[in-house]
Amino acid sequence: MNVLITEPAKESLKEICKHYRSLEFDFYAIKVRKTILGKAKSLSDNPERGQKEEMLKSLDQGHRYLLVESHFKIIYLIDKKRVVVTDIIDTHQHPDRMLKGNR
Repeated sequence: MNVLITEPAKESLKEICKHYRSLEFDFYAIKVRKTILGKAKSLSDNPERGQKEEMLKSLDQGHRYLLVESHFKIIYLIDKKRVVVTDIIDTHQHPDRMLKGNR
């Protein structure tokens, strides 16, 4: 199964890395980016391993999430042929951010 990372998800990842670089944690920004992308790609092997995302249940699209580094969530959907990563969030942010843009 292929994994597609949407543009909004890519932008979210860029913002996360930008935040850590602004704190002069360049090494951590690189590590986080590599780890998140690796975990996202690993969903191709077992896409149903993530839990259902309760915050997005009202959208009725079957969003799931995979927790990375204890405070990043990869938000994704599973369709017939691929896994679609719709967002990547830092869980330290307000939870309503997930609903922004109905990703």
